[in-house]
Amino acid sequence: MSEIMSFEEIKQHYEGEWVLIAYTETDENLQVIKGEVVAHSADKEEIYQALESASDRPLAIEYMGQVPEDIAFIL
Repeated sequence: MSEIMSFEEIKQHYEGEWVLIAYTETDENLQVIKGEVVAHSADKEEIYQALESASDRPLAIEYMGQVPEDIAFIL
């Protein structure tokens, strides 16, 4: 098992990458506070592929950098 890291540690370590996180703690808005990095890549498609084989743990996909202008988020 990988190390449990704070969101800030993950952000610093994986700057500019997409990250698949098996989270262990979230805040009241369901933002990740702590978790284990399951996969990381500059290519978001690799993260989606990793998601297909991920276990039944609660997961989040986050981008650790400046969000490109050509990406839209649907909530």
